Amino acid sequence: MFTNSKIKTQQTSTSSTTMSEEDYTTLPLDVRLTHSVWKARQGAYEELGKNFENSRSEDDPVFLEYNSRPELIKKFITEANVVAHEAAYIAFVKYLKFGGTVVNVSRLKSAGVVTAICEKGLVSTRKNTKEAAIEAVLLMVQISKEPDSIVEDIIPSLSNRLPKLVAGCVNALHAVVENYGTAVVSPKTILPSLAKLFGHADKNVRAETTKLTVELYKWMGEGLVAVLFSDLKPVQQKDLTKAFDAVKDISPQQLRHTKAQQDEMERMKETHDVDGDVEMVESSVQPNAPSFDPYEFVDPVEVLTKLPNDLNTRISSAKWKDRKEVLEEVYEILEKTVKLVTTDDYTSLIRIFAKCMKDANIQVVQLAANCTEFIVRGIGKSFHKYLIIIHGPMVERTKEKKASVASALESCLDAIFKISSLNDVLEDIFIGMKNKTPQIKIASTNYLQRCLASTTTPPTSTEITSIMEVGVKLLSESQEPIRQASTEMIGTLMKITGERELNSFLEKIDDNRKTKVFAFYETVEVNSKYGKPKDNALAPTKKLNLPPTKRATGKPVEPSIPSKRGATSPVKRADAPKISSFGRGLTGRSLASSNPNMQTPTSTTITPPIAPTISSAEKEELLSLRQEKQQWLNDKQNSVQIQQQLHDKNESLTHEISQLTGRTETFRKDHTNAILMVKQKETQILRLNSDLENAKLKIRDLEQTIEMMKLQNNQVQAKPYKYETSPYETNFRSPDSRSRITSGELNSRVNRLSIDNDFLKVNTFNNRFSSPQREPSLTTTREMMESDSNDDSWKRAAEVTSQLKARIEKMKARSRGGNF
Repeated sequence: MFTNSKIKTQQTSTSSTTMSEEDYTTLPLDVRLTHSVWKARQGAYEELGKNFENSRSEDDPVFLEYNSRPELIKKFITEANVVAHEAAYIAFVKYLKFGGTVVNVSRLKSAGVVTAICEKGLVSTRKNTKEAAIEAVLLMVQISKEPDSIVEDIIPSLSNRLPKLVAGCVNALHAVVENYGTAVVSPKTILPSLAKLFGHADKNVRAETTKLTVELYKWMGEGLVAVLFSDLKPVQQKDLTKAFDAVKDISPQQLRHTKAQQDEMERMKETHDVDGDVEMVESSVQPNAPSFDPYEFVDPVEVLTKLPNDLNTRISSAKWKDRKEVLEEVYEILEKTVKLVTTDDYTSLIRIFAKCMKDANIQVVQLAANCTEFIVRGIGKSFHKYLIIIHGPMVERTKEKKASVASALESCLDAIFKISSLNDVLEDIFIGMKNKTPQIKIASTNYLQRCLASTTTPPTSTEITSIMEVGVKLLSESQEPIRQASTEMIGTLMKITGERELNSFLEKIDDNRKTKVFAFYETVEVNSKYGKPKDNALAPTKKLNLPPTKRATGKPVEPSIPSKRGATSPVKRADAPKISSFGRGLTGRSLASSNPNMQTPTSTTITPPIAPTISSAEKEELLSLRQEKQQWLNDKQNSVQIQQQLHDKNESLTHEISQLTGRTETFRKDHTNAILMVKQKETQILRLNSDLENAKLKIRDLEQTIEMMKLQNNQVQAKPYKYETSPYETNFRSPDSRSRITSGELNSRVNRLSIDNDFLKVNTFNNRFSSPQREPSLTTTREMMESDSNDDSWKRAAEVTSQLKARIEKMKARSRGGNF
């Protein structure tokens, strides 16, 4: 019964569904796009995608409504049903592919479509939907006039709490970089997020981030390492290094072209008529992987305000630990900064490091060198103005033999040379090569060799001469390490200039040393090649070979003389005209006089290439330049002296300031201690005053108690006794009765004076006392005192009185407690 009804219900629903599906196609497209039934929307998306695909151009009417209303597209791609969602994304991809323009993409971006793709498309569990979402992102990058803006809209989603969404966005960024490269999409927007993504708790996010980082490394190379590794953990650095090594030799290529690049390719085809040579056109349009400056994508950091306030004081301390500790603090600050603000003045800081180069502790020297290198790399070419302060002391400190210190100094010196030129460092290097300390000679010569090998600008002829003059002297040193360092330096220079340029300097060098120079010359690699120097005097002498030959053939009378001169070296031929000008003895005069017709051609043939004439104006100009140079050197020397004086004065003032600062600090501490002492004394005075007041109150209470007791005693003494009516009193007055009162009875009578007696309590609280008739205990006490005239009885009475006072005091205390 139940089964039959269920079957009938299913048949009814199936028939109704079939009926409704048949009815969907009859509805207009815009109605089906917003229909409540997901199948109706799915069919509408599929039909809309076909319309986009069958459009005739980007201006087809099918695109008009969606071009003007991008919010409709956003509504499509946020479809709730997963099946219809897939159809919507396929239609969206076709819209971009067949009707997407720069304006349309800009409108879609403004409507938040990129964010919608991240939140709904890239996190989809359906493979086709996710692939269509990534394709939509790639098409928007391709069409957009500013591809970086599309990436900028994806970046905020990387901070989403949903790991699945973050992983999908990182995957999309990887696809963008892989297809278009960093030539189209700048990595500057992506790089700041990588370190945070590597620290994500989800392993899928970390895996996608690794893929993205490796893809960036293909384009950026070691520049990425310099920017990224400082923010990563050692384990992460190690894993990335392995991944980078695997793709180190891969040359990245742009897989897809932007719309602007495609238009350029079409223009080139029409202009150059390349006959469909697509590869040639693509290679001309596609940009190569740019060489990245690792500091280009990092914002400069201001560090001077972060340095310790007491840097000058602690760096001048007599304890090396104080100097080392403050430099370690500076090191930690500078180590974390990749790029520094170039507009700040680092003069005082560089002077501190220069002063540390003379420190007796090698750890201080090493830290100062490391800190200097951080500043050199942080401000780049702006460090050139600080070169004169630190470079010389650093070259002089290369005397250290400990490997860690020497390595720190070499690394810093190499960094300095990268932002300067050979001319900037040569003077200090020559001073080091001429130093008496062998280790400084070796280190300075090796430093010059590294400079020559890495420079891209070849040295001038004057610089070559200066280098060789010092280098050749070092070849004759007694210690082999010095000779070997000079050998390598000269071999590197020869690789730049060629053999001929240095042959004249090596004439007096022994063959064994020459062999070593040439051996190193053959193997060393340099970054620059040297052309013919402008002031090379050997080049024009080759032209002197022809005139002597003509002269020999033109004068058959004495062929031996010209022929011998023709065989001499060009330098000797260049000297010949000077001898002939002043006469060469009898032989010269007889030849000239015997054939006067040959005199003119001889002079015209030999004279022109020999002594180039210098006009008076040029001589004056040369003399003026020399004077200006000398004046400049003098001014430079004066400036250096003035600078040194100012430096010394500055150091003395700094020292004085530090002393004054120390004294001020001492005074401040003393003042603080004095204030604390005063406050302590005031507190003690307040406590003593309080104790005094309490003591006064106690004294007053005691005085009142004494007065009360006196009053009681007076009342007891003034009491009228009726001996006639009281047999007890009569008996008490009688000698027989007094003799019968014992000490036990006296004690029992005293004990009856209870402190808890209501009668005494009331009288004590109100400071009133009853009449003698109502005080039997007090009367009894008086009787005891009168009856016992012996000394023991009086002592006992005094004890009773003291006990009575104590009990009264307790009673008063209890009464006060009851009041409060």
